[in-house]
Amino acid sequence: MIPVPRVLGVLAAVALAATGCRQFAKPEVPTFLVSPSSLSFAARAGGLNPPHQFLTISETDAQPLGWTASTNEPWISLTSQGDTLPYFLGVGVGTGLAVGTYSGAIAVVRPSTGDVRAIPVTLTLLATTPLAGRWSGVRDSVTVTLTLAEGGGKASGVGSLAPPQRVVQVTGTYAYPSVSLALAASTDTANLTGSFVDDNSIAATLSSAGLGNVSLTLYRQ
Repeated sequence: MIPVPRVLGVLAAVALAATGCRQFAKPEVPTFLVSPSSLSFAARAGGLNPPHQFLTISETDAQPLGWTASTNEPWISLTSQGDTLPYFLGVGVGTGLAVGTYSGAIAVVRPSTGDVRAIPVTLTLLATTPLAGRWSGVRDSVTVTLTLAEGGGKASGVGSLAPPQRVVQVTGTYAYPSVSLALAASTDTANLTGSFVDDNSIAATLSSAGLGNVSLTLYRQ
């Protein structure tokens, strides 16, 4: 039989070793987080710059450690090149390039650990502002909502017009910056003509027997 004092001594040694391991274990390095993992922009060559998009830079530690950021292409711009965590970093792109698709990247670095996060950036520049998409405009009680497709100078789609509320089939032409559309319902047809003000808005006039002539702006949704 093992003497009780010896057993207690062994148990104490084991407990001390375990405690020592916990006390001197190497602390985990906080995770460095940058999201989203990529950015994609679309605009018209030589037109307005698209709105900024944002990267969220943070880490799992609550300490306000620093970061730096840089780009590998001159058409990518950043609202800051360094600060403390957490941070919302604005990213912009320029449209002073030829029609095409361009690729670049942003490098976000945590100097305290040397961690680097590479964020790919894609820019697609179109020859003209695309008409395709969803558009909506309101003026007083008149509401127009359209979902359009276009190709070869022709426009088509579906939508709704009020008052009274009715579904319309859309046909027409598009030669940037001018748009001419017929909105045909089961009871009547309205005509909408307009011109792009910028990449995301069209100043238009809606004409029909029931509504008369209404000036309104359609906004890209």
